[in-house]
Amino acid sequence: MGAIHTKIKKLRIQHGMTQDDMADRMNLHVKSWQKIENGITKLDVDRLKEIAGILETTMEDLLNAEDGFFIGEIKDNDVGFNNNTVNVHNSGEAEKDLYERMLAEKDQIIKDKDSEIAFLRGIIEKTSLSRKIKQK
Repeated sequence: MGAIHTKIKKLRIQHGMTQDDMADRMNLHVKSWQKIENGITKLDVDRLKEIAGILETTMEDLLNAEDGFFIGEIKDNDVGFNNNTVNVHNSGEAEKDLYERMLAEKDQIIKDKDSEIAFLRGIIEKTSLSRKIKQK
């Protein structure tokens, strides 16, 4: 069971609701609710919003299930959801190393793309110059 599913179960219990109660509120069979609560069924944004409403919390609160992990705001936009603020606290050394490797890899990709752009600009300039010479 994932952290979000654990939090959903914890909030359900805090609200004095049974799995049957949640299933009824969401128009599901109790077995379907159990699959959600046990992390078998993946939750989409609409389902998370519905669960958050029933449990009188926010979707962000459901997503902030793990200690040290915080999503500050989720904005609905045309391309999906954008996590505007993500803070990771108390990261272990392995996590820190992973993030540093990911950033280094990203920086290398950007450097490679910049080189590719410069190369393509050079080709465009040569092509344009060649066309101008032929036109004369």
